[in-house]
Amino acid sequence: MKRPKVSVSLITYNHEKYISACLDSVVNQIVGFDLEIVVSDDCSTDGTAEIVSDYAVRYPGLIRPILRKQNLGLVKNAVSTIESCTGEYIALMEGDDFWIDSNKLQVQADYLDNNADCAFCFTNNYTFLEEDPGTMKLFFTDQNKPPQKFDLDFFIEHNTIIPNNTKMFRREVQQATFPDWYYSCLNWDWVLHIMQSLHGKMGYIDIVTLAYRRHPGAVFMSKDRIRVLLNGINTAMAINKHLDFKYNNRFGNLWWEYRELAFVYLENGEVRNFVKYYLKHIASIKKFEQFKLKDDFWLLRKNLFGGRNK
Repeated sequence: MKRPKVSVSLITYNHEKYISACLDSVVNQIVGFDLEIVVSDDCSTDGTAEIVSDYAVRYPGLIRPILRKQNLGLVKNAVSTIESCTGEYIALMEGDDFWIDSNKLQVQADYLDNNADCAFCFTNNYTFLEEDPGTMKLFFTDQNKPPQKFDLDFFIEHNTIIPNNTKMFRREVQQATFPDWYYSCLNWDWVLHIMQSLHGKMGYIDIVTLAYRRHPGAVFMSKDRIRVLLNGINTAMAINKHLDFKYNNRFGNLWWEYRELAFVYLENGEVRNFVKYYLKHIASIKKFEQFKLKDDFWLLRKNLFGGRNK
């Protein structure tokens, strides 16, 4: 069998309301090369698997379904689906979003063909609230648009955000194996960008290809603040070690995260955890301007006394 030029790694879970629009946007891509679409349903409890199966019948030889009988979880499903792809280039997609540019895959494949120094490329996207499609906003504007090419140093220094479902990468830059801690990362895509960028630059193509849907069922939106902050702290420490502490100034400097976590605990009435993480915050401060005593005193008073004047 001839190896496809591009594989689409599409993961889905309980996306019955959205998966048809997503799949339509993928199968309607206009390309001049062989394409495969690997769709992995992570044991959905709604009708997602049936819809995926129907599309596979309608598009034989194009859509390859993986219908899991046990739930792997988001990250393991994503990694396993990527591993199942056989294309030279791999584009990422999730079942609750959809592409709005029918030339997306062709443009990105051409870019990687012509930019051998890039490990992957990505584009701009629109973000919108499910309940109000009229809220569509560009992710990148003139104020925050990244350069056409940049490396890991720039990515970390500027805390660059890359819309994951606009991304296409070379198959050979994918990790062969991942450390155990990776599978518990809520921001697994951010870590993936870092790991892949060790093999080349990141390329930005200034076109809009994705409609990113924000809805209550979205994985990251549904996580509580404490879990998000704790996970972010643990991920930062793990990636810091993984990179041999080369970027310790960024990943070892977690004063802001500890402060945020401390006051979330205080809002929840967990005074012991507030004290624990506020002390971690103080111990992490390296610059005087990072110590916000006046602001912290106000927050403390607000949580203890409901903001009343004393």
